[in-house]
Amino acid sequence: IMTSQSPLHRHRRDQKHRHDPNQSTQTPSSTPNRPVDSHAEALNQRIRRLDSAKRRVRVFNKVALCVATLCVGTSVFTKLSNRRRGGGGGGGASVLGEAFQPTNDTYGKKKQRNNNRLWPLFGIRHSSDHFIVPKDLLQPFGSYPNILNITTEMRQAFHPVVKIPLRKGKYDVKVEEGTCIESESQHRPFSWPWQKRNNNRNSRSNENDSSCIAALEQKMNETYDYIVKDFTGNNKYDNTVLLQGGKRVPQLVSSREEALEYAKLPKQSRKFDVGRYDEDRRGMYTSSLFLEEGSMDETNRRTVHVGLDIGAPVGTSVYAFEDGIVHSVGYNAELGDYGHVIVIEHAIIEHHHRKNHNEVRAKVYALYGHLGAKSIQGKYSGQTIKKGQVVGYVGNTAENGGWTGTHVHFQLAVHPPKTHDMPGAVALVDREEALMEYLDPRYVLGELY
Repeated sequence: IMTSQSPLHRHRRDQKHRHDPNQSTQTPSSTPNRPVDSHAEALNQRIRRLDSAKRRVRVFNKVALCVATLCVGTSVFTKLSNRRRGGGGGGGASVLGEAFQPTNDTYGKKKQRNNNRLWPLFGIRHSSDHFIVPKDLLQPFGSYPNILNITTEMRQAFHPVVKIPLRKGKYDVKVEEGTCIESESQHRPFSWPWQKRNNNRNSRSNENDSSCIAALEQKMNETYDYIVKDFTGNNKYDNTVLLQGGKRVPQLVSSREEALEYAKLPKQSRKFDVGRYDEDRRGMYTSSLFLEEGSMDETNRRTVHVGLDIGAPVGTSVYAFEDGIVHSVGYNAELGDYGHVIVIEHAIIEHHHRKNHNEVRAKVYALYGHLGAKSIQGKYSGQTIKKGQVVGYVGNTAENGGWTGTHVHFQLAVHPPKTHDMPGAVALVDREEALMEYLDPRYVLGELY
């Protein structure tokens, strides 16, 4: 029996694996070739490296997907939690715990949605129409960004900045100082229609309130005694002021001597009027004050009005529309400027009647310009202002910056100004950005036009 260790077996094995140099072609299976084995081994290593890289990529993708899912889930649960500022219970519950707790208040969800009003301020364009600036000027009420989400109820609770009397013969309602703006209906808690019927069944005083509500539902210029001015230049008479004796003078005087001269004239029977927001006043703002500093290019002239003017007789009281604190006071002396001016930081407050508490939803900075000199006496930064408090008076031509058409300039800003000044007019190229910063005053004053 031949074993593997026998000489014959070893001889045959050596003959089988011996390499024949004369043989031109040999298969790797019949005659192993060391160079071929090295190439195959290198190829196998490369394949293994590729497989390892693919596995790493798959693991990385799974980890990234998990992280993204976790971030989105955390954001959703944070929104659902509706954690309130300073909530009781020592620091509040966890996000997951509050997210699945039953709640009977709906304003929490509204509060979370209302936080979206700040998106444009951080450069985020919202898809809602409320945050899109209209391309055309002089758009109707409600067309401009309502970043603060001021509702009709909130607006009716604001105090009027200037009390405009009712038109004679319109809505024969006896209310304080002849205006529905001071009606109790603006300060009464919200109730559903059936609740109003039950509460008003035996109340005769509410008849006046219902008449005032009917008046408020109309356009304000159909209810209150004022006219809407056109300062675009289409009406040549609106850019002038008619004095006693039939003499017409420009809205803005050309020198301080003229301002003092007009200020000495006896008080005239000045009627109330309104100067519009987002109006191109190219025919009025012709002085060098409305050119960009160091520029003589007329395309950079600041002609788009970003406030709202309420024309009124000299000495007419100007009121704070909401609680706040004085941000700054001062005197802007240049002709065409604000003259004596006050900037107040107001808190936009929403009253929750079911919860019986007020919630500060946002802050806004209101500029009251073209005031009289005594308006800023005793005012200082940080001073507390109450809603309905008289903050100033309409100034004369020598006090208000040289304007013969005496009025108060009312302007709202989202961010605090550096001093007692805001650009009351901007260049047309800066209009879109400016209207996101300086809000339509009608959201506070009402639908004046």
